Amino acid sequence: MNVMPTMEGGLRLAIESALEWEHLEQIPMDAMGDEDGDGKLAERLGALMDEASDWEDVVIPELRVYFSEQLGVVARSVGEARKHAVDEPDEEGELGRIYIKRSEAEAWYGALNQARLALESRYRFGAAEQLVVEELSGFPQDKLRGFLRMRLYSGLQMMLLDYAMD
Repeated sequence: MNVMPTMEGGLRLAIESALEWEHLEQIPMDAMGDEDGDGKLAERLGALMDEASDWEDVVIPELRVYFSEQLGVVARSVGEARKHAVDEPDEEGELGRIYIKRSEAEAWYGALNQARLALESRYRFGAAEQLVVEELSGFPQDKLRGFLRMRLYSGLQMMLLDYAMD
């Protein structure tokens, strides 16, 4: 996947393999698949707050909606781009492109963050986040795939911060 800034202040993701499509389609599923498989990031965050606060009654419902909207932006962007994808690489070696507009950057960033937090909660990578791929040979396949997606999501977040967000 080639990620490039656009003149309008967004990002262009040039997809070069079917696996890259799968990784991007996995973002909402990863976000919903935390340790308990319930995707209740808002509730987990709420558990950290003071019981006397209005967090449970006011903030958690708003966060659920906000997190859901972020995932919806990503799912729609990826789904729409996937409709126009090709099965064989074009002359530039691409199967398709996704454009992330500046106005969508915050939603993408948030969805990627949700997915990263859920992957960490599920697999407990800890210090492994600093390892290189060759050092991860002892990981089971599902954990290794999750780790690689987490690294991809982190890289996309860095690009969003550098080129698409204020």
